[in-house]
Amino acid sequence: MCRARANGVQIRHVWCEQLSASKTYVRRREFEKAPQAIMDGKSKTLGVWKTDRFDRRGMGAVGRMLDEFDRRKSRLISVSEGLDSSQGGRMVFAILSERAREEAKDMAKRVKIGHDSHKAEGRRGTGRPPFGLFSAPGSGKVEPHPDEYGTARRLADLLLGKKTTKDTAHRLNEEGHRTRSGATWSPTAVSKLAQSPLFAGMVPIRRRRTDEHGNPLDSWEGYGQPLRNEKGEVVMCGKGVVTPGEWFQIKALIAGRTDERWAKGKPEAKYLGTGSYRCGRLRDKTGSGELEPCGGSMSHRGGRYRCEIRQTRGKSICDGVVTLADRIDHAVGQAWIHHVTGLAPDDPVAMEMARRWLAFADPETQAKKAEAQKALVAAHQRVRKLEDDFYVYGKMDEDRFEELSEGQRAVIESTAATLAALDAEADHSSLTQIGALREVWEAADMVDKRMLLKSALGKKGITVKPAVRQGDHTPILERLEFDWLSKEDTITGSPAR
Repeated sequence: MCRARANGVQIRHVWCEQLSASKTYVRRREFEKAPQAIMDGKSKTLGVWKTDRFDRRGMGAVGRMLDEFDRRKSRLISVSEGLDSSQGGRMVFAILSERAREEAKDMAKRVKIGHDSHKAEGRRGTGRPPFGLFSAPGSGKVEPHPDEYGTARRLADLLLGKKTTKDTAHRLNEEGHRTRSGATWSPTAVSKLAQSPLFAGMVPIRRRRTDEHGNPLDSWEGYGQPLRNEKGEVVMCGKGVVTPGEWFQIKALIAGRTDERWAKGKPEAKYLGTGSYRCGRLRDKTGSGELEPCGGSMSHRGGRYRCEIRQTRGKSICDGVVTLADRIDHAVGQAWIHHVTGLAPDDPVAMEMARRWLAFADPETQAKKAEAQKALVAAHQRVRKLEDDFYVYGKMDEDRFEELSEGQRAVIESTAATLAALDAEADHSSLTQIGALREVWEAADMVDKRMLLKSALGKKGITVKPAVRQGDHTPILERLEFDWLSKEDTITGSPAR
């Protein structure tokens, strides 16, 4: 006010911006109104308290704005620094804006280091805990919320019971449960809550999306993943609504019903052959006159499996194959039992099948193995780097080299032992299942049966040959070609689909 009166200018409007001046992805609407008033000719002077309160994006952003001010014979004034762009202060503005930019970078780096160190110590990070959990101020730990836990646990039980996110939301609303804000539940709200690592009391990590130049955006990838230590173990920050094992199971169930192309839920699995049956009708696929099996997927419609290529592209492309669903599903189930129970427990094919099944039945163990493997590779890379620095470039003395190398060797031994234990656990689990597979198959629901079937199949799946004529009484098994998992698949590591 005093500065305005001393310079004989009248204050037309005061804008107060609370958002950060250092983040390029933040839309500062109040700030935008201030220079826009200059652009629109409503004012000739823009006064700010300090340069770093005005903009922290560097001299590029500030310089372009000052160019526009000059064209309109307007000026920028920094009150506390006594600067005026119309009186030769542009160079100082440029220097101060660059210094503010560097300070912003340093501040962001310090904040990130602080957050990372807190998370490594088992603190949850910033933000409000998800529904169902409470965090005492300053504790960094989560615990069940006395009023919300019951609803959150009911949500988890429905998902663990293999209900879809849509069915879960409907059931919660029917039972009168509401979100923290009092709103009704939606499938998106259910999915977002259940897939947050904090829901299981695990420290979450999320990766910020970036633009094509690597600059951060104001959005994040997915729902986050649990933080792991160098041994591949999840870092806990308290007691969640579900256990880590339940969280991995829920996440696998939701992922199994998600269409990645459209990011929307798929119906619950009802039919055994979807994704495994292939059309065996011969057709000229390349136009060379040579006939080969169509290979198109077969989908379930009206109690029958039909060639999807015939349905979508027409009879001129493939005459298709049609077969009764119940008949073929029963035959395939019996063939699966007969084939798998004939394998020896120590057969490499049986072991690979068991590992594939475990990847579905116990996703937590698989995630642990993946993280431990990454940690092992990283440790070996660090050892090679140390050896180059010592032997090739001479960047460190021998004592320091031995000290650092010993630390990395300890990490390698520990991580390798963790991987061996996880592999042994997987093999033991698989052998137990191989011994009673008929009971496993009969007790499994359709989701589990589909995964058990796929665990035993190679890339080609099951080819269904067409009937010779309408009403053909040929046993259905004679029309099926099974591409069972082979030893070659175990060597190449062909993944289960």
